[in-house]
Amino acid sequence: MDQATYKMYLQEPSNGLSHTREISSVTVCCTYQPTDLLVAQELVATSNISSKVIDSVRRNYAGKTYLVLSLAQNKAEIENQYITDQPLFTRALTYLNSGIAQDVYVVTVKPQHDSVAALAALYPRQYGTTGRSTVLLVFDTHQLDLTHGFTLAYHDTQFQLGSLRFPFREEALTNLPKLKF
Repeated sequence: MDQATYKMYLQEPSNGLSHTREISSVTVCCTYQPTDLLVAQELVATSNISSKVIDSVRRNYAGKTYLVLSLAQNKAEIENQYITDQPLFTRALTYLNSGIAQDVYVVTVKPQHDSVAALAALYPRQYGTTGRSTVLLVFDTHQLDLTHGFTLAYHDTQFQLGSLRFPFREEALTNLPKLKF
């Protein structure tokens, strides 16, 4: 599957890899980011992509799980609600850049409910171009068994969203199509 079709597949809710929650005027979306998509994005400007090169880049991502969390309020970046209050606006940006990592966990389904907090949160500011705040969450999951599925648990401490859960079921993860490089 080519990269554009693959991204659309990931975004399609019926495939179980993207989940959206509405809380009042806020929309929160969580989407699984397979390693191969990140590898393909890293290699986009590379010519002569061999299986050796692909495997080498894959090793850089090994043992990690990646999820994208998007937050929008009234179809705008969630931090924009504080644009007229500089201290609150700065606090919201700091939260999206780093603090949110302390509020999100990957929780296993089987054999027991193990969990791990995010290792990092990467937030590139979009300045109104996307209509949402998008954070790439990185989890060190090399010691967890995610083959039976997992849940992203988000316990918001900044935007009064409460606790949200986004389940990623075993079937959705095992039925993931192959990305063509």
